Amino acid sequence: MAIAERLAQVGEEIKHVGNDLRERQRLLTVFWGHLRPVNPIVIGDRMRATDQRIRGLERTLQMLRNEQQALIVQAVMVTGETRSVIADMY
Repeated sequence: MAIAERLAQVGEEIKHVGNDLRERQRLLTVFWGHLRPVNPIVIGDRMRATDQRIRGLERTLQMLRNEQQALIVQAVMVTGETRSVIADMY
């Protein structure tokens, strides 16, 4: 897969993961705002599951950002090498 194509994909994945992360954080806030839960055990379980999902999304987001940075560096290096080869030809 070409670097530019993967960069575009990573950008889209970052958007989707970011949106999901914000939604999960909003949901957790709603759970915390629920002062008198009908079933505290169920609410507690949902809060823990949501918190775990948030942590997983944060890790995924960081991995995607790291990949994005590596791809940008790779693209710059390839571009620089190409310019060097072209300059050597003339």
